[in-house]
Amino acid sequence: MLKARLIRWIKWTVIVSAVGFVVGEKLWALLAPTPALVISAETTWIAEPLAADGLPDYFQAVIDLGPRGIPPEKNAAAAVWEVIPSQRSADSAIDYSPAHLSAADQRPESERLAVPPPPPEGMDAAEAERIFGECSRTPWRTADQPWLARWLEENQAAFDTLAAGARREGWCPPRTLPPDTLPTERFGPSPALISLEIPVEGAFRSFSKALLARSMLRLGEGDTPGAWHDLDSLLRYGDKIADTPGPLVCRLVAMALLASASRATQTLIRDGHPDDTLLAEMQRSLRSAIDWAPLAESVNTFERLNALDAITAKFTNPSKPMALFFPINFPFRILAVDPNVPLRAANHFLDTIVDAVSEPTRDDRRLAWQVIADALEDLPNSQAPRRKLFQPCHETISERLCRRSLSSFLPDLKASLDTTDRAHAALVLADSAAALERYRLATGQPPASLADLVPAFLAEVPLDPFTDAPIGYRSENGRWTLWSGADPEEDDVDELVIRGPAADPPGDRALP
Repeated sequence: MLKARLIRWIKWTVIVSAVGFVVGEKLWALLAPTPALVISAETTWIAEPLAADGLPDYFQAVIDLGPRGIPPEKNAAAAVWEVIPSQRSADSAIDYSPAHLSAADQRPESERLAVPPPPPEGMDAAEAERIFGECSRTPWRTADQPWLARWLEENQAAFDTLAAGARREGWCPPRTLPPDTLPTERFGPSPALISLEIPVEGAFRSFSKALLARSMLRLGEGDTPGAWHDLDSLLRYGDKIADTPGPLVCRLVAMALLASASRATQTLIRDGHPDDTLLAEMQRSLRSAIDWAPLAESVNTFERLNALDAITAKFTNPSKPMALFFPINFPFRILAVDPNVPLRAANHFLDTIVDAVSEPTRDDRRLAWQVIADALEDLPNSQAPRRKLFQPCHETISERLCRRSLSSFLPDLKASLDTTDRAHAALVLADSAAALERYRLATGQPPASLADLVPAFLAEVPLDPFTDAPIGYRSENGRWTLWSGADPEEDDVDELVIRGPAADPPGDRALP
């Protein structure tokens, strides 16, 4: 009898202990306190400034990165801001940047520049846009498109303001938020930095097309110096934007400006027959534009802060602990996510990205980026670790959510890498083309090789950004050909090929 009782006691003790162990382990896993955000270089990257909620104020950190001490009369961005239409510049928005440009600094609405130009009567908008784009790439005359020439003439004051503004020294554009968005609303519909607008760079991308069209009109009507004045303005703006570290979208605008202005300069060299003085001025401007801020600097500051701000807003929300699962609030932080997990992972990938874009050659950069892109693509499908004994549920949940969402917070650099290389190649080709024409004007014939241009017209034979070898060159029957990348006889790469003009005098040339 005693033995049976002892056995039952042992049995129930084991059962109760086992059940208590399992229940206790599950309760601990479910209710274990979620770690608070650790403000450190491994997670938040910055320790200050802090917002009122005690979290890093990424919005203010980005604003603090902007240039300071540039008065409007020396600020090239102020000239662009002056002519932006109100629907593009958001007159009701607040400027948070050190520039402090407002609607009061702009022209009357009737004197601002609205691009694209309105189509003439009887022409649909798509056809007008096509003609506008064509006229920004090839020389033309007033008689070819009188409606477009008239629009350029009507907006001459705005274009002259833009061209003059390019000669100012600094670049400090405004940074605005929509009127219904406040930087203090960290956990609003979207993180503050995603809502940050760049009205100047966005508008100037449209303005540049109009300046290109005016330069091609001037070239078509024989005003080579006037055409170069507009192209030089675009190169100067592109140079200023590229030299000022900023978000990747600003860099894309700068590279697009430099590439389009360089290709138009190639056309000017071929069809405008500039003299040696003008060609030397072109080379100075083109070479100045090649030196821009490293891509790694933008990634390591603006893009990093943007990514960490988005992750902080997503995973560190003290008022909605279960917002990731349910649309209602709970009094306890049940199953809340550990914000340190995605922040540490994001910083790790961002460090790797910075190293990748700092590689010395194009192939190395592309290969390093592809490794990162593949790793990010594999993350959602990779097997997440199973929860261990007495491991809080929030740790495994944080890991799974991090794997599923991390790639959406990190910048995609493929477009930036490609546009940077293309802009570099366009600048190098235009510089080399100007040097070749200076040599031809001096000797009557193109050189046998680019080495003959050194040191009188080039400091050294330029390297091709696409191959890291000297750019391609050949001379046949008194006409030269330059190219970047593949040989034009082996591949169709007209965008990266420039052919020199025939040796006929300027008065006998036929315009396209």
